[in-house]
Amino acid sequence: MGIFYNFPAEKDMQCDVKLFASEKIYDEIEDTALNQLLSAATLPGVTAVVGMPDLHQGYGLPIGGVMACSTDGPVSPGAVGFDINCGVRLIRTGMQADEIEGRRQEILRMLSGTVPAGLGEGSSLNFSRSEFREVLAYGVSALPGLGLAPADAGQNCENEGFMAGADPDSVPGKAVNRGIDQLNSLGSGNHFVELQVVASTDDNLPLNEGELVIMLHTGSRGLGHEVCKNYSQQAKDKAHKYNLKFPRKNLAYFPGQSSEAEHYLKAMRCAANFAYANRELLMRNLEETWREYFPHSRLELFYDHAHNIARRETHVIEGEEREVLIHRKGATHLPPDGIALIPGSMGTASYVGLSMNSEQTGLSLESVAHGAGRKMSRTQAKKTISYDRHRQSMGEVKSTSSSGENILDESPLAYKEISDVISSLTRSNLAYPAARLKPLVVLKG
Repeated sequence: MGIFYNFPAEKDMQCDVKLFASEKIYDEIEDTALNQLLSAATLPGVTAVVGMPDLHQGYGLPIGGVMACSTDGPVSPGAVGFDINCGVRLIRTGMQADEIEGRRQEILRMLSGTVPAGLGEGSSLNFSRSEFREVLAYGVSALPGLGLAPADAGQNCENEGFMAGADPDSVPGKAVNRGIDQLNSLGSGNHFVELQVVASTDDNLPLNEGELVIMLHTGSRGLGHEVCKNYSQQAKDKAHKYNLKFPRKNLAYFPGQSSEAEHYLKAMRCAANFAYANRELLMRNLEETWREYFPHSRLELFYDHAHNIARRETHVIEGEEREVLIHRKGATHLPPDGIALIPGSMGTASYVGLSMNSEQTGLSLESVAHGAGRKMSRTQAKKTISYDRHRQSMGEVKSTSSSGENILDESPLAYKEISDVISSLTRSNLAYPAARLKPLVVLKG
């Protein structure tokens, strides 16, 4: 049996808590993050709580946390987080990595000039209100009708690039006003576009050693932020209506059958659809310029999925098959025979993981880590990491940031070792690294 830590239910806990981590990773996890995970298990109606090896402190639920709730159990905006459907897209170029040798700095300048990135950076596209509503309601599937993507754009994308049950009328007006100008933009912080070479792969993936791929990491921008902010405040304000008390104010929730819960989920799905469409539009935007540099290249989606989201799924919990609402924050859905994109920190390797289809697959609620996970807060990183140390940690990787002053808090030195996270997943019998992707060029938001 693979390794994991089990914290039995005690006091107010409704269920055990499982943490999938090696001994080394466990020793690196902050007490605050672990306490957040244990607090989640005290919410009435929570049926399972799981932590991933990239666990670190978050808003309400820790990043790397997974929470399953009964159909009448809690619906918590804070357990999904502000960047709804922050996710990862991997793109094949049809090129070998050695074709860009000697041109990496030139390509970095091209990316900087092509991809709208940085704090508050807006889109190069203009959407009418009716067009924007279509995207919120239907995600990637709305784009072909707007002339912005091919008809098959949803292929190889989780959920075919859209979540059903979205209702734009549930999205706060402030969220719409922010989002309509940001659709087709990268954002800031840990969002990135990265050129990578497939350093190793096995026969279970349609990838080839030496090929050039592009990884894209972004989410729902200001729209998702406002959805979370608005509904989190509503949950706190309406606690008296349902006679609720929260172990942590940022784990505020609505009862599962309430109108407020349904409105939040409809708005969250709109934000998820925004994010799926956002990554598709960024890929199409990049493709136009890319072909000017490499006319023989064709960008092709390998896979795209979310790691901040809530969705209804069926799982076996304590020997009983149940329909539950799964909140995943900084955790990736990896069903049996599934695939997961697991990016490293800036300048370190990323991985394509495949499910090990083990008993642990069910115990983890079919979840794996979403990346390396922080080991320093942004404030601590800026105080303790010098630019020289950061630059040394990047090796030969060419990089730039659209928010230049934020580069140190995204340094590899601020994150756990991705190899330790991957080792934890493998030793836990959750996923194995079917491909290793080495970074060459990085544009940070």
